[in-house]
Amino acid sequence: MKDLRRAALINAASDRKIILTASTGTDHKDFYAKVKMEVYCEQKERIGEHMDGGKYVCNPKKVKRDCTLVSLGLNNQIGYDKHIFEVTGRRCKILGADKGAQKPETIEAYASMNGGRTFVGKIPDELTILKMMESSGRDEVELLKIDIEGGEHTGLEPLIKDYFVCQILIEIHGTPAEHLRMLQTMAKYGFRLFNIDPNPVCVECCEYSLINELCMAQFGAIPLAMTIPAKEE
Repeated sequence: MKDLRRAALINAASDRKIILTASTGTDHKDFYAKVKMEVYCEQKERIGEHMDGGKYVCNPKKVKRDCTLVSLGLNNQIGYDKHIFEVTGRRCKILGADKGAQKPETIEAYASMNGGRTFVGKIPDELTILKMMESSGRDEVELLKIDIEGGEHTGLEPLIKDYFVCQILIEIHGTPAEHLRMLQTMAKYGFRLFNIDPNPVCVECCEYSLINELCMAQFGAIPLAMTIPAKEE
C-alpha cells in the first residue's frame, strides 16, 4: 500500500495534466482511461444490477445506524435500492425520487423498507434534493446514488454545499469536458474518486464513485493522491 500511495503521489501532477488534456477532446473512452483513482477501498462492493444501473460502494456495512440513503432516478427499477437496504443491515431510511410517478408496487416496496419514501418531480426544475431532505427531517446523507439523465449537472451541488454527504455514486452524462466539470465540482467539496465504471450501453455515460475525505476512516478508505485538476473559478 505504501508503494501504491508513493507512486500515486509521484504521478499526481502529471495525471492531472493528462486528464485535463483528455477532457478537451471528444473521445470518451480515452478520457475514462485517463482518470485515475484518488482513494483505495479494499472492501468495494457492487450493489444492484450487473449491467447498467449497478453502483460500486465502499464498505457499505460500515454505515451509521439510522443513516439516510438517497436514490435519485428510479424508473420502477429498484434493484439497487433493495440491495443497498439489505447490505446496510436494514437500519437506514431510504428516500427515492423520479421525474415520473412510480407504480403502486414500487411505492409499497419502498414503504416496506423501514418506511422509505418516494418523491415525484424532475430534478432540479420541479423537485430539489434539499426539499426531499427537509420534508423527511433528515440532515445528513450516508450514500447518495444519482442517475437522473443529465440533471446531475445542476441538481447535485446545492445538496453537497448545504448537507453532509459521505459517498456519491453518480452516473455523469455528456462530453468529456462536462464529466470533468462535475468531478471538479465534487472535488471542491472534498470528494475523492475510488471507482470509475464506463456504461457499456451509453458511451457518453459513466459511473463514478466518490467518498468524502471526512468519511474515509469510517469506511476504511485509504487516500492516494488528488488526480482531478482543480476547477478554475
